[in-house]
Amino acid sequence: MNSLVPSKWNSANAPQDPLELLVYASNLLGSDPRVTNFGGGNTSSKVVETDPLTGKPVDVMWVKGSGGDLGSATRNSFASLYIEKFIALEVRYREASLHEDDVVDMYRHCVFNLNPAAASIDTPLHGFVPARCVSHMHADAVIAIAAARNGIELTKEIFGNRMGWLPWKRPGFDLGLMLKALVDENPSLQGAMMGSHGFICWAEDWQSCYELTLEFINLAANFIETRTTESHPLGDVVRTPLADPIDALAKLLPSLRGQVTHSGKRLIADINTSDAVLGFLSRSKLHQLVSLGTSCPDHFLRTKIRPLVLEAKPVDIALADFRDAYAAYYERCRTQGSPSMRNPNPSVVLVPGVGMVSFGKTATEARVTGEFYRNAIAVMEGAEAVSEYTALPEQEAFNIEYWQLEEAKLRRQPPEKELSRRITFLIGAGPGIGQSIAERLLDAGSTVVIADLSESLVGEAIQKLGMSYGRDTVHGVTLYITNRDSVRAAMRAAVLRYGGIDILINIAAVFIPPDLDGRNTDPQWLKTFEVNILGSAIVSEEAAEIMHQQGLPGTIVLVSSANAVVAKKGSVPYDTSKAAVNHLVRELAVQLSPNVRINAVAPATVVAGSQMFPKDRVMASLAKYGIDFSDSEDAETLRARLAEFYAQRTLLKQPVSPNKVADAVYLLATDRLSQTTGQIIAVDAGLAEAFLR
Repeated sequence: MNSLVPSKWNSANAPQDPLELLVYASNLLGSDPRVTNFGGGNTSSKVVETDPLTGKPVDVMWVKGSGGDLGSATRNSFASLYIEKFIALEVRYREASLHEDDVVDMYRHCVFNLNPAAASIDTPLHGFVPARCVSHMHADAVIAIAAARNGIELTKEIFGNRMGWLPWKRPGFDLGLMLKALVDENPSLQGAMMGSHGFICWAEDWQSCYELTLEFINLAANFIETRTTESHPLGDVVRTPLADPIDALAKLLPSLRGQVTHSGKRLIADINTSDAVLGFLSRSKLHQLVSLGTSCPDHFLRTKIRPLVLEAKPVDIALADFRDAYAAYYERCRTQGSPSMRNPNPSVVLVPGVGMVSFGKTATEARVTGEFYRNAIAVMEGAEAVSEYTALPEQEAFNIEYWQLEEAKLRRQPPEKELSRRITFLIGAGPGIGQSIAERLLDAGSTVVIADLSESLVGEAIQKLGMSYGRDTVHGVTLYITNRDSVRAAMRAAVLRYGGIDILINIAAVFIPPDLDGRNTDPQWLKTFEVNILGSAIVSEEAAEIMHQQGLPGTIVLVSSANAVVAKKGSVPYDTSKAAVNHLVRELAVQLSPNVRINAVAPATVVAGSQMFPKDRVMASLAKYGIDFSDSEDAETLRARLAEFYAQRTLLKQPVSPNKVADAVYLLATDRLSQTTGQIIAVDAGLAEAFLR
């Protein structure tokens, strides 16, 4: 088990405002995975507020709202309820013989000051405890005791008379009333263990409540550590890691990701090859414990009742068997009014000798799902160290997984964005077209791998985009597109990060200006064609191979140029290479069909933000066109002058901007043009010289 959790409380930093103090304590508790899992647990404070209607003091409970995470909670994360009104719900509940789920809608009638944050299902656990500060956590060490066969006795042994015991009960109003009765009968209690669930504790101030929370967690962790003997809780090692587990994952993931897609809804993968996971997979009790399922409700809401252990059987057969078993579980446990069966594929796949693959709608959800099963492993190990692990009864697990309140929460979520669940491999990290495309895709929900020859450009792009969109959603790799091994390694890294590739976008290109005599050398010709045409062919072929392995429709978008059809002096190698790109698109459209579409956009010259327009090239172009300038002027001023010159040559009199190119790339990347392949779309503001004839 993990080492003891240290206190991070700093009285000098602790706010005086009661709500800010609640946020401070919550952030501390949520910052350590040994205290609670992501999104799990909740906190509350009962404070005196001024009633906005009467102007009189009134008792209000601030409690973490539905959803969200303690580690990143803010003031807006907390619901606020009139305590008197909330307590009165007990009378209404009993007199009207309501179902506990019916009470949840009544929380809205208890809201203080029109607070829009929705009260969570655990609100009664806080409201019926008289103490001012309440902490409910899902610490692995404590859940291990709660999920042990003799959890009642262990709780007494570890915590004495300080902590009571509540048998398993689904979170809700009834559980809150059970806690109320326990506290009424035992007013000296400082906390309560909830069977298979977690624990809750309370105090009159937040520093005391915070320290008490850690004390209880550390008592449980220390108890488990002292009980652990030379005989491992999870049994003997009966499996050893593969010689090259990473290679095995890289080969497995695209096909696995394709096969867990359900009703066209793809998933993003996350990989965990930590020692803790590999150790669990190596032990003799693996199948025994996995078959039992998880215990804490937070765990199997994301991980399903149990994962798939991928061993011995081929992937397709193992998945088919899992789907059949899941459908049978659904049919056994469904009740009148149960929501329809969701994706019957596993959300966690355990591969002995290799690692754990977890899936989610987003990269963050996939990571968190894996973290939850990692929590479950720790719970199993802890429970086995001190007793025997027990899971929830199957029907209780189903009642949580298919809870109507959870279903309603899912329905309240905003619609998924157009490119949600899609993984894009974008080649070109520059601040012009490349980052404009990245932002457009991320805005639409795509997960993006950014690749470039320049490690510094990749790093800068990841830093900027990660801050805006979340670090889980972007990943960076370096590659040299004319080297097939380099491309394979980069795309393999993308597969190992997210599970596959759905969209390839390549904007990488070189323009090598001629010498003073207007000539290009043979090496310049070779370099131009190597990058612009051979590189485009290599990256398209390698991405298409992954798309074929997934068995899912894929999309490739290359960037050509208006120059591909405009004959002129000064850029012959570049222009002819782009003409070759146009025909490469047509050839590959035939070769890669029907599973992969490939198209290109052909912009006119984009000056703004382009890596191909350093100051010296801009000045050379201005001189060529006879446009006045001074070499003392800054690069941006000169670029704007050149861009305006190009704009005046178009029918629309507009400079072609990175954002407009990004719009066209985006259109081709989506399913809006799902029957378009082998085509070149111009983005040139109406460049008459580029009209085809």
